[in-house]
Amino acid sequence: MDQSAADLLPKVCIEILPPDREEPCASDATTCPCCRKLRPASSMDEDGCGICDECLAPTSSREVPPSVPASFESALAKLPEGYVDGHFGNRPWGVTVKRSEDGKRTWLYGEELGGTDIVSFNLYHLAGSGPTLKPCEMSSAKVVEFVLGFVPSTAKAASRP
Repeated sequence: MDQSAADLLPKVCIEILPPDREEPCASDATTCPCCRKLRPASSMDEDGCGICDECLAPTSSREVPPSVPASFESALAKLPEGYVDGHFGNRPWGVTVKRSEDGKRTWLYGEELGGTDIVSFNLYHLAGSGPTLKPCEMSSAKVVEFVLGFVPSTAKAASRP
C-alpha cells in the first residue's frame, strides 16, 4: 500500500475567506493609558506618547481637565532639557525632561534617588485650547507641587543612557 492518506481524499478546491470585521484588528489597536480604552493606532497622538485623540481633545462630554497654573508652566520652562539631579522636599531626585520639536508636548519623568517615589506627566499645547496636563497614574496636584518645588542641582548632571 503505497498511497498516502492525502491521496485517498477527493480533490476538492477549498477557498478560505477571512471573516468580515468592523472593528480594527487587534494588532492595530492600542490601549490608551489615559482612558484605558482599546483604540485603533490611527487615533493615537502622532508623537507616540500613546494617548488617544479623544482624551487630548477637550469636549463637553467628559470632565474638563484642571487649568494649568502659569507658575507651573514658568517653573517647567526653566528646567533644562535632558537629565538633571536636584532636590524636592529635602530628598534627592533625578529628573528627565523632553520637549517635542514642534513645542506641542513636554514630558517629565522624575524619581526619588534612593527611594520609591516617582513623578511623570505630559503637558500638551494644542491649537484652540490652553495647555493640557496629563499626569501618568497620579494626581495633577502632585505633579504641580513637584514642578513648583523641585530645585535642580547647580552642578553639571552626569548624562544618563
